[in-house]
Amino acid sequence: MTDDDLITYCGLYCGICAERYILPQRARELLDLVREEGYDQYYESIPGLKEHYPSFVKVLEDLSTMDCRCRNRKGGPPNCEIRNCADERGVFVCMDCQDFPCDRWRSIAQFYPLLASDAQRYREIGKQRWLEEQKARGRKGFYYGMVRCVPEPDPEGAEGKEK
Repeated sequence: MTDDDLITYCGLYCGICAERYILPQRARELLDLVREEGYDQYYESIPGLKEHYPSFVKVLEDLSTMDCRCRNRKGGPPNCEIRNCADERGVFVCMDCQDFPCDRWRSIAQFYPLLASDAQRYREIGKQRWLEEQKARGRKGFYYGMVRCVPEPDPEGAEGKEK
């Protein structure tokens, strides 16, 4: 795997994504801990664990091996409009496109407050220097979840609205 494999089509860096690094690492740590404590041998004798422990372990195993990179088609929606558009236009990332920024990209950027400034930086300094800056962020412990904007659920729900 090259550093290029860790750049998403929209311009995020997988090296500072909790799904790619933090969650797998912590899932492995927790899996190791429950096994070292012997739960695999005696979970059936603990009320509440008998029924759920095997699926809990399976979730930890799956999380610990997660590889969700969009470049290998294991991450993002299967029919990601941004990936499909980049492929069609023959660009490595959205920032290389003559129509950047477009509405597709803006729909992602609203959830990642740093994406716009990172995109500008990518265009200013180029891919290699940009990658070095992203790796430096990761070494300092930064990950996107620290600043990601998650929309609040609609308290009335879709069914509560008049049509």
